[in-house]
Amino acid sequence: MVADEDRNRLSKREHIARHLGARKIEFISTAIIGVVFGISFAHLEYYYIKDPALQISNGEVVVTDSNFDRSRETEPIIGNMYQYHLFPMLFIFVLISFAALWDDMLFKLLGRHKRVKAAFVGIANLITAIVVEDFAWFVNRWAVPLESDPKGRLLMQSTDWTSMHLGAIDVGSFVVPLWYLVAIAIAALAYYGGFRKHDRLN
Repeated sequence: MVADEDRNRLSKREHIARHLGARKIEFISTAIIGVVFGISFAHLEYYYIKDPALQISNGEVVVTDSNFDRSRETEPIIGNMYQYHLFPMLFIFVLISFAALWDDMLFKLLGRHKRVKAAFVGIANLITAIVVEDFAWFVNRWAVPLESDPKGRLLMQSTDWTSMHLGAIDVGSFVVPLWYLVAIAIAALAYYGGFRKHDRLN
């Protein structure tokens, strides 16, 4: 009876906080922040990372000026990844994704079980952010394409680099890269590992 009265006195926010616990809220918030940052970086990459000095992402710059300095153009450093994919994009993704783990590792605030859970969630967050960023790039191309984009108004195509490594499933007007499915499955397992028996002490 007393417990019911205490529960009734709690605000909706306090009730959610008590039910989830601060640690789970931290896990969920890092996942949300990772997704938001993935969407934001996809917007930045599609619309603004075009200057060869900033590592172009959409292929060779097409110019008619014979004096154009191509010495600043860059080639992918790993597969189809340019330097900006590793820094700052991946670097920031890692910082955000594993935010719940850094304090545990630096200050040893919680036991090994909790640190393992935070590591699982960090892996899941990182994979999710990468998939979201890639997909959001194509959503930008489909929804509000650049005038110079020959594939404007198209989602992922079999000729896009994201579909070439593991192949893709053709669903009509676009394809679903197989690495999306593999990544989502791994992220789901990692989230399961992170949240399963989370309330165990230590």
